[in-house]
Amino acid sequence: MKIETPTTITATASPPHPFVGDDVAISGHLTSDGADIVAVPVVLYNTDDPTDKVRTATTTTDASGRYQFTVTDNVETTHAYIVCAEGRSAYSRAQSTEVRVTYHWSRLHDATRALAPAFRAQPVFLGLAWYELLPIFLILSGEGLLFAGHSVLGAGVQALNIVAVALIVLALQGERVQLIEALGLISVFRLVNLSFALVPTVTIYWLAIVYGLMYLPLISVIVHEKMSRYDLGIANVRRSVLLVPLGAVVGTALAFVEHAILPNEALISNASAIELIQLSVVMIFFVAVVEGLLFFVLLQPQLIDRSGVVAGILITSVIFGAMHAGYANVYEVLFATAAGVILGAAFYKTRDLALVVTIQAVNNIVLFGVLGLLIR
Repeated sequence: MKIETPTTITATASPPHPFVGDDVAISGHLTSDGADIVAVPVVLYNTDDPTDKVRTATTTTDASGRYQFTVTDNVETTHAYIVCAEGRSAYSRAQSTEVRVTYHWSRLHDATRALAPAFRAQPVFLGLAWYELLPIFLILSGEGLLFAGHSVLGAGVQALNIVAVALIVLALQGERVQLIEALGLISVFRLVNLSFALVPTVTIYWLAIVYGLMYLPLISVIVHEKMSRYDLGIANVRRSVLLVPLGAVVGTALAFVEHAILPNEALISNASAIELIQLSVVMIFFVAVVEGLLFFVLLQPQLIDRSGVVAGILITSVIFGAMHAGYANVYEVLFATAAGVILGAAFYKTRDLALVVTIQAVNNIVLFGVLGLLIR
């Protein structure tokens, strides 16, 4: 009996709410057990009438297992689409979730058309357009001010970036917004983080609250973008389990290096089992998961798509390192940047969120738990 490997196909419309007459790209990724499936026919169906699917277009997945269709309409209407991958050899047939495209017209359309050329300009640096470079510049500027001790000004620049991101997303009308959204979330993350300044004594409970708040915008973006288990790095549970020991070794090694650079006091009062369990829960399910999702699931893949693998990982790492500016220690920023390269490369090579989370969590548990107790 022939055994077929289950396949997964994603589908997103960009922009999902276009103006009448604008092109819409319906694109996605075909994978099997986390691996790309190339040169496989995929078919776009119109499902306005659920009882009668209409075959609209056909294409083939590229060398990265990705595909793209372009659709448009000249009247105000809503269309529904699904994408199916035909089964081939050992791979089973796959069908995406339904995506909807709503065409509309308004006076705002006429106003934004005048701005369209500015937002469709050619990339100016490392494959990034000016409106993608602007949030990166504002983030790094805000962190630079924080590093210099100007926390209020730094927070103001991060707030300015959030406003700029909102305006850019509005002007883009849903096209190429994933990177912009991720950069906006980084500024939100910084402002939430700065709430530590209002707390006389930082404890693991405050840490859980501050990082826990970031789940709300993160989940909103993940749901809005209809990210798959592969996109999130949770497609292969068995591999994740096998990679956890490696992550623990790397995380421990990084903790000893960071402790030599910036000795931190422990966030727990003693090395009892209860205290260590509480610290571990916070560092795994709040700190490490939130940072892993934000930097390596949402931000890095978008930068890689624009700038290439090496540049994408490096830009992500620089931003990740800059977010440690609050320590006001240049060596800590450099260490965090290097750690970002390790984490970014690990996620790119394995597409495994558990590995990244384990490295970060173990690093923090050892640094703020075991080693932190030694300096008391």
